[in-house]
Amino acid sequence: MSYRHRIIGAVLAAGLLAGAGPGASAGVPAVVGRVEVVNSATHRPVLGLSPLTDGTVVDLSRLAGIDLGLHAEGAPAFTVTGPDGDTHECADSAGCAPLHAPGPHTLTVAGAPLSVRFTVTATAGTGPALDVLFVGNSLLGTINHGSGENTPNLVRHLASAAGRALNVTEVIHSGYTLRQTWNDGLVTKALGGAKRYDFIVLQEYSTLVATNPAAARDTLLDVYGPRFERALKPGGRVVLFKNWALADPAPFPSRAAAKRAIDANYAALSAALPTPNLLAPIGDEFETVIAGKGVSYLIVPDGKHPNDTAIYLDAVTLYGILFRESPRDLADLYVPAPDAAELRSVAASAIGY
Repeated sequence: MSYRHRIIGAVLAAGLLAGAGPGASAGVPAVVGRVEVVNSATHRPVLGLSPLTDGTVVDLSRLAGIDLGLHAEGAPAFTVTGPDGDTHECADSAGCAPLHAPGPHTLTVAGAPLSVRFTVTATAGTGPALDVLFVGNSLLGTINHGSGENTPNLVRHLASAAGRALNVTEVIHSGYTLRQTWNDGLVTKALGGAKRYDFIVLQEYSTLVATNPAAARDTLLDVYGPRFERALKPGGRVVLFKNWALADPAPFPSRAAAKRAIDANYAALSAALPTPNLLAPIGDEFETVIAGKGVSYLIVPDGKHPNDTAIYLDAVTLYGILFRESPRDLADLYVPAPDAAELRSVAASAIGY
């Protein structure tokens, strides 16, 4: 029996589907999905904090003063019990006042067996070093000419410049799919459980998710999925690196069609993976920038790989997700200041700030 079939069986056995048992309520949807912290002004999830899981710490000092709301996927209503013990009903994606009170909180979905316990803090601090595993190919591994670093190490550089610490573990092999990386034994040790991570960033082959979603799904759910529980720290998350549409969209008739396939198939992957996970909206950001500046502003002449500017965009996006704060004030590093500021603004908007 596959890992995903065991998960589905466990869900059914637990009675989490509407009508599955006497506790089901007619007003509860079929399945209550993930819970997200959202920017109530834009209704975008704040990535890194979303999906909201037991033990998450929401640090108000790093949220750039945004008004926070909550979204419980598929739930008609939910309540939040704040540190004062009072219970408040919060509207979907709108501002939720208890979220701005430091202390322990519990979110409960009415009529459904779902609650999430998390903590809000307003005390700025550097926090402990993050442990992050990056698995991918040359889209993550391309070295920029400005600082001589690939994307994972540029994220670490940005963190150091911001007074934060990041421990990077890399499993990067050019030209490989995630399945090939696994089959060759390259990632077995990293996912063995001897070292545990706050985040695992997975970057699949550039066109695989768009053109062969079944293969991507099998790799994620049946090969990598069973290893996540022992490889992640409590409260850890998987980050699916959503690739960009290549300059040559074949076999799709246009880059827009390729982008639609990427979006749909990555969303399906994220929804199917039972481990708490989120999509790093790299491909979305590429389209925002390319709309004004053209493909060559981010993609080298081979039509596939990121140039120095794109690597910076990828890195500031991942920094914002991993450290749960807006990337707007990060260092310019090797990118001209006006360009760097624009890229950080694109990244900040895409990840919820």
